[in-house]
Amino acid sequence: MSRTLTFVSLMALGAALVGGAGAQTTMDKPAHQHHGRGFDAMDTNKDGVLDKSEAKGRLAKAFDEIDLNKDGKVTKDELKAGWQAQRTDRQAQRLARIDTDKDGKVSWAESEAQAKARFDKADANHDGFLDASEMTARKGWRHHDKDMAPQQGR
Repeated sequence: MSRTLTFVSLMALGAALVGGAGAQTTMDKPAHQHHGRGFDAMDTNKDGVLDKSEAKGRLAKAFDEIDLNKDGKVTKDELKAGWQAQRTDRQAQRLARIDTDKDGKVSWAESEAQAKARFDKADANHDGFLDASEMTARKGWRHHDKDMAPQQGR
């Protein structure tokens, strides 16, 4: 059980760290490579910026926050900066949640405790094991709906 818990702890910490690194790597690409296709598709009048009437999905909901200069339009650069700011905020929230002693760092013990709590939450019958039904029930094991959705291109 100890090795399993250690493995799960490492996986949880690794996922948190890799998630942030992956987000940074994605954001290092020029805006036209990362958000360009979606941006260009929404830019129905082809003026190189998006106004509120053109914004769709998550951008429509976050439009005012992403419109950094408050001119009623979102450029590709503003979009890139806005999504990066949201990622940074989510990373800080994750750190704060795991960093129980509030020292600004995640210790091995804090990581292990968080992994154990997630495992215990997912282990519906409390037998010390996760089976397929418990893992698909997403009781603490899967934290995003998209984790359960089929991935295209993978």
